[in-house]
Amino acid sequence: MSSESTTIDGDEYTKVAEIADFEAGNDGIAVDVNGIEIAIFEADGDLYAISNRCSHQNAPLCKAGERKINADHTWTESRGGVNEEKCTVSCPWHLWEWDLETGKNEVSGERIATFDVAVRDEDVFVRI
Repeated sequence: MSSESTTIDGDEYTKVAEIADFEAGNDGIAVDVNGIEIAIFEADGDLYAISNRCSHQNAPLCKAGERKINADHTWTESRGGVNEEKCTVSCPWHLWEWDLETGKNEVSGERIATFDVAVRDEDVFVRI
């Protein structure tokens, strides 16, 4: 996708998706803005942008909630996912839970980057 920039409320944002990309059943999408990997999730009707890489072992957070492709004998069919009530996403590898608003992991105290999201018409923008 080519990067399209626009100014929103005095800040520069980059178009990364369209609302249709977040239809039911799509847990998250990955985008790249100037070399920065970002995962965007919908939770309770709002969009959140967070670093696409878990700080624990660099797992791609955009894969949270997808069906597992190995370890069929384990206790869940999918790994990680979005918890809309808590506004968090759990890493698909080791289930580290990240706050979608602050990027904080309550257990470790670590933080990963979060980014502002804006929606204009049917376009989704993030601010780096």
